[in-house]
Amino acid sequence: MKAFRLAAWIAALAATAASGAWHEKPIKVYIGYAAGGSTDVVARLLAPKLGEKLGQPVVIENKPGGAGDFAAELMLQAPADGYTLMMSTVALHAINPGLFRQKFDPINDFTPLALVCSYPMIMIGSPQTSFRTIAELKALAERTPTFYSSSGVGSPGHLAGELLIKATGAHLTHVPYKGGSPSVLAIMSGEAQVNFATLPAVVPQIRGGKVRAIGLASAERNPAVPDVPTMEQLGLPDFEVGTWSALIAPKGVPQDVVRRINAAVNATLGDPQVRKVLVDQGAEVKPMTPEQTAAFVRAENVRWVKVVKDAGIKPQ
Repeated sequence: MKAFRLAAWIAALAATAASGAWHEKPIKVYIGYAAGGSTDVVARLLAPKLGEKLGQPVVIENKPGGAGDFAAELMLQAPADGYTLMMSTVALHAINPGLFRQKFDPINDFTPLALVCSYPMIMIGSPQTSFRTIAELKALAERTPTFYSSSGVGSPGHLAGELLIKATGAHLTHVPYKGGSPSVLAIMSGEAQVNFATLPAVVPQIRGGKVRAIGLASAERNPAVPDVPTMEQLGLPDFEVGTWSALIAPKGVPQDVVRRINAAVNATLGDPQVRKVLVDQGAEVKPMTPEQTAAFVRAENVRWVKVVKDAGIKPQ
């Protein structure tokens, strides 16, 4: 009897120690894109508050490449202990699977921790070009070489551009960059004429007149840019392309760690200051449980693999 009690006590002590040990070092969050894009902006907004709630600093590390796949590969090499995470997007789990031969299973090799927010894509143009409508863009593309930039092959911006070409017949050439920020800089400089950017990444540039807002790829107008029409209002019905940010970890992270991170993320999203910044940038805050996040990611995978196939974009 005494031996049984001693064994039980040792097991309980070990479990307590293992749970408490999770707070012993900083938590890394990989971003699969260059600094300055929407995913990076959202992650850096959340990091300080999230660190406070988790009891350790949250360090953001940008690992651009492969439309997010490179950062995912790096994260999957780390132990599944909750210290190495990634801010993921629709590209990694849903768009890239229809375009690339990924080195991992986009659903089963990850542990979804929490959905952070979603945001629409917005079509922007260079201030150095004259078009303001879809018809004017098409006319421009017919008389001179016209380029659309994106944050990389397989990104939501790339997909939106291909859908635009298919819907309008405009002669646009895709130019991929290593992140949303470089692709927007190409618009600001006139290096490219068209871009589909995530709204939070370009609200300051729109308000400052550095890029021209053309249309939102969403069903409704957004309060962050109330004067910008939807693509449907510009004559392209059912043109809806958006993305989202979710915190993920490698498969196998202990459930108590999953719950603690999820609770910390949702508490951070409930902070009035954090929520206000996100909404002002055009994001929609969507707190979810780990199970709801996993179901959401699976549904997005089914949806976007079909969209990529229907758009006629050839796998590489």
